[in-house]
Amino acid sequence: MMVNWNIINSSGGNKSSQSVRKNIVSFLTRNYPCSVVDAIEKKYNAYKIYLMSGLCLTFDADGHAVKTR
Repeated sequence: MMVNWNIINSSGGNKSSQSVRKNIVSFLTRNYPCSVVDAIEKKYNAYKIYLMSGLCLTFDADGHAVKTR
């Protein structure tokens, strides 16, 4: 499944869009190595990453994990 990673952009601070995406991908690779991303949703200053396994991960505008459900 193709996911549009371009929806993830910087919060306007010192971080670039690429570093925010890198933070999220690094977290996913480290903690959920065989998971497949189903969808990405932007909510205000946060991003929700939905995995095919049914998990929903929330990241802040800098790409740091905030919540898992």
